[in-house]
Amino acid sequence: MNKNDISRRVYEAHGGLSYAEAQQIVDLILGIVKERLIRGEKVLLSGFGCFTVIRRRGKKGVNPRTGQPIEIAGRKAVRFKPSKYLKSIDSDAIRTEEALL
Repeated sequence: MNKNDISRRVYEAHGGLSYAEAQQIVDLILGIVKERLIRGEKVLLSGFGCFTVIRRRGKKGVNPRTGQPIEIAGRKAVRFKPSKYLKSIDSDAIRTEEALL
């Protein structure tokens, strides 16, 4: 699923919106989430999960072309932790899908 798929679902769920308006709403929501993460804030979506910015430490690596050791710099990354509700839906869906096979 991608951003266009989400926009299409918003459009289909709300008959009063045009597809372009649905795209604008999705872009606005994702923009707010991105803005908060850039500020280093936590984004909690109840029943879905929590997005947080974490700091990954630098580490040693190997250049695949030369085989020489290199230092990989630390960086920031986004971590998503699903809610207990989302985890339960996932495991229930897996069990249901396995039962169908």
